[in-house]
Amino acid sequence: MCRIVRPENVISLILSNDDETPGQIELFLSLFDTRQFIRLRSLTVFAIEDDNLNRILNHAIHNSLISLSIERSHSSNHPSTTLNILSSAMSRPTLRKFKCTIDWLLSDSFIWPRESNIKHLTIDRCTYKQFCTILRHLSQLRTIVLRSFNLDIHNEYEYQSTSYPQLISLSMGRLFLSMDKIESFLCLTPSLVHLRLEGSADDAIFNGSRWEKLIRAKLPSLNRFDFCFRSQNRRVIELSAIQFRTPFWLNEKHWPVNCVYDDIMEEVLLCSTPDLITRLEYNFNGPVVISTTIQNICNGQSSQYFFRRIVELELSQYLLDSLHFTSKLVDFSQVMELRILLSDRQKFISKTQEQLINLLKETNHIRSLKIFFEHGFIIDFLLIENICSLVPHHVKHLDIEAKTLADIYLIIERLQHLSSITFRRLPFSLLPVTEWNTQLKRDVAYRYNQDALHIWLDKSPTEGNRTETFEKARCLCDTLKV
Repeated sequence: MCRIVRPENVISLILSNDDETPGQIELFLSLFDTRQFIRLRSLTVFAIEDDNLNRILNHAIHNSLISLSIERSHSSNHPSTTLNILSSAMSRPTLRKFKCTIDWLLSDSFIWPRESNIKHLTIDRCTYKQFCTILRHLSQLRTIVLRSFNLDIHNEYEYQSTSYPQLISLSMGRLFLSMDKIESFLCLTPSLVHLRLEGSADDAIFNGSRWEKLIRAKLPSLNRFDFCFRSQNRRVIELSAIQFRTPFWLNEKHWPVNCVYDDIMEEVLLCSTPDLITRLEYNFNGPVVISTTIQNICNGQSSQYFFRRIVELELSQYLLDSLHFTSKLVDFSQVMELRILLSDRQKFISKTQEQLINLLKETNHIRSLKIFFEHGFIIDFLLIENICSLVPHHVKHLDIEAKTLADIYLIIERLQHLSSITFRRLPFSLLPVTEWNTQLKRDVAYRYNQDALHIWLDKSPTEGNRTETFEKARCLCDTLKV
C-alpha cells in the first residue's frame, strides 16, 4: 500500500486506534511522512494519543483543511500544546466542519480564536453556559450537534437577554429537561430551521398544544422538528396524543407523531419519525401497539417495519423469546452491530443457541458482534466452542469475555475470518498473551487496558501452518498452566 499510495494526492484521511484497530496510527506514522499530505482536505482520528495528534495536526493545519474530526482521545487531561494547536486549527480560514468529542473546548485553559469560519460543530457535551460561550465565539456557526446536554440551572437566567441568530440547526441528545427550561433555552436560537431532541423529560414535554405555542412564538422559521422521548406514564401520552392531531401539526407543518407502547414493560416511546432512531436497546417484551397521528395500527398489521434504520441493536437473553415480535418492528437487515446479554447458561444450551442462529441469519449485514455475560454466568471451553459455531463469516469484529488462554486461542483459531477481537475481564496478565501471540504466525497488533485485550489481526495463516500453530499454542497453554 505504501508503494501504491501517493500521499500528495490524498484528500481524505481516517486513522483509528480504537478497539478494532489498535496500533493503526503508530503503524501509519512509521510508514508515512505526514508532511507529504499536502492536499489533505478532511482528517478524522479516533482514540489517538496526544503526541501523535500533535504530530499530525502540526502539519495538517497548514493545508487547506475543510473538515477535522477528533474522537475518543486517550488523553485524560488538557495538555496546553494540544489546546494551542486546536485553537490554531479552528482559526484556519478554510475549516468549515469541526467535530471534537473530547472536553478540550470546555477547558478553562482553551483560548478561543479571534476569528473562525467554522459552520458545523459537533461536541460530546456541554452546559448551558458553555453553549453560550461557543456561540459567542463562533459567529459563523450554522449547525451544532450536542451528543449530551446538561442545562446549568444555576446560570440559566444570566444569558436569557442574549440571542444567537446565526444558528439554524440544533441537535441535542441524552437530554433530561423540563418543558419550562426548554422554552427558556430556545429563546437563544430564534432562527432555527431544524431542531432535534432525544431523551426524556417531564410530562409537559408531551403537550402538543404547548409545543405549538412555543414554535409559533419563538421559532417561526422552524420547518423540521425531530424528537424522540421515552416515558412510563402512558396516561399522559394518551391524553396528549389528541393535541398532535391539530391542523398545525398535520396540515401546516406536516409533522406526524408516532407512539410505541409495550403493555408488559409499560414503556412508551414518542417520536416524530422512527428513522431518527439508529441505536436501540430493545426493551419491548411482546406485542406492542403502534399509534400515529395519521392512523392507528397494531403490530403485525403493517407490512412496513417501524424501526427502519437501526444500525446498533442490543437484546437481552430473555427478549430473544420475543424475537417474532421484534422482527416485525425492526428491520434486521440494517443492523451493523449486535449486542447480546446472556444471563442463563442452562437456557442458552437448551434454547437460546437456536434462537441466536435464527437471529444471525436475519442480521446478515452485521459487522460487529458483542456478547456479554451477567455475573455468575459459567464460561468454559464448551461454551466458547458453541459460541464459535454461531458466529457467521460476515462478522469481522467480536467482543467477548474470556477466562483462559485456551479460550482466547480457540476463538482466534476457529474464527479465522475475524479482523479484530476484544477479550474482556481477563483474569490473567498480559505477559503470557504476548508470548503466546508469537506462535500464531500472523501479524498481530494489540492494546491491553482495564482488563481487556484488543487484538487487530492480519490475514489468516495458511492451512499448512494451522496444525503446527495449534500444537505450539496448546503446549504453551500447558506450560503456563492458564
